[in-house]
Amino acid sequence: MIIKIKLFWCWVKRNWKLTALALWSAFVWLISRRSSAAAIKAMEANKKSYETQIRALKEQHKIERQKVEELNLKYRQAIVTIEEKYNKKEKELSRKEKKIVKEIIKKAKDNPDEINNKIEELFGFTSGS
Repeated sequence: MIIKIKLFWCWVKRNWKLTALALWSAFVWLISRRSSAAAIKAMEANKKSYETQIRALKEQHKIERQKVEELNLKYRQAIVTIEEKYNKKEKELSRKEKKIVKEIIKKAKDNPDEINNKIEELFGFTSGS
């Protein structure tokens, strides 16, 4: 048995680099095996955290899209209301203008130059004559 130990020792001295490499590999394997479970747990915790963040961001995006749709609806309603008011005011104005022109014509029946002058003053445009 002692001869086998001496032979082994001689072989280790001659191949010390190979022996050192084998010992180092065994050491790294043992260390990494212990910490790999911790690394896996840490990665799972990160995964859960990211999934939670993704769900929160998706929910926030959904809420924002709803707000945008609501604002878009309000915008369309406001445009419709404004257009209705515009059309109503435009009709009222044209009625008033027609009444004013009729009054001007009644007052200056026989004088076309006076009619032209008053209409020009009222509406701000000039006739070609």
